[in-house]
Amino acid sequence: MNIKTFFPALIASVFLLINASTGYAASITKTLCNPADSDNGYGAGTFNGKFYSWFELSQEDITDCDTKIGFYNETNRHFRVEWNVAQSWGEDAIGGMGWSSGSKDRKIGYNVGQLTTNSSIQKALVAMYGWSCSTSGGNQISQEYYVVDTWDGGKFVPWDENANNGNGAPAQSVGTVSANGATYDVYKVGRYGAQYCFNGSSRSFDQFWSVRRTPRAINGNRNMDFRPHANRWDNSDLGFKVDGLSSGYQILAVEIFGDANLRHKGAADITLWPR
Repeated sequence: MNIKTFFPALIASVFLLINASTGYAASITKTLCNPADSDNGYGAGTFNGKFYSWFELSQEDITDCDTKIGFYNETNRHFRVEWNVAQSWGEDAIGGMGWSSGSKDRKIGYNVGQLTTNSSIQKALVAMYGWSCSTSGGNQISQEYYVVDTWDGGKFVPWDENANNGNGAPAQSVGTVSANGATYDVYKVGRYGAQYCFNGSSRSFDQFWSVRRTPRAINGNRNMDFRPHANRWDNSDLGFKVDGLSSGYQILAVEIFGDANLRHKGAADITLWPR
């Protein structure tokens, strides 16, 4: 989540869209766009009893939406995200549906019915995503995590903004984990900025990543178990705080980024169920 300056600020104006001509909008009964009703642009709630979270970062105070998330009023369809971001790399949006309280033992099934982007480099992903918010020795510890199962737009590697003498570079893997019948590369990346835990104040915190070496194909029912990833991050020198999971939310999320080389356009359509 780019509450914390995931990329340096380079912004042009942006605008939005859910286009009724797609045929999807007719069955979407709730939409969210630019939920900047707080200082960090974060919003959450429930739709038909299901928890959702939606965050959008604008490097400038732009009121037009660059992305929009819509929720279906149908039992077997859940949410859709569409975006049309002006040529830049300072925009970020992430959101989806799931649970207001995280669990190490979370098991989900999901189906990505669509994931498209016109960018050729790691600009749209689907992941189990959330926060661990814990207190140890009087210290408040915020940790953000991703289990990236599929993406569109070239090989995906998280960005480490502290590497290369502070100029940023692709993160270096700190190992692997076997889960869901596949191998995931593991990353730990330091961040600084506002975050979900503890009133979102600006502070240093870590991101934990498991990225599947080969993205799952779309248009199929898939399974994901969170426990192997939490164990790998925790039962090592990485220092993941599983005790803080219940104090943070946990969702199946779509995240999209701006692209400095083109106007980034795309869409994702997601169905999610517990196992």
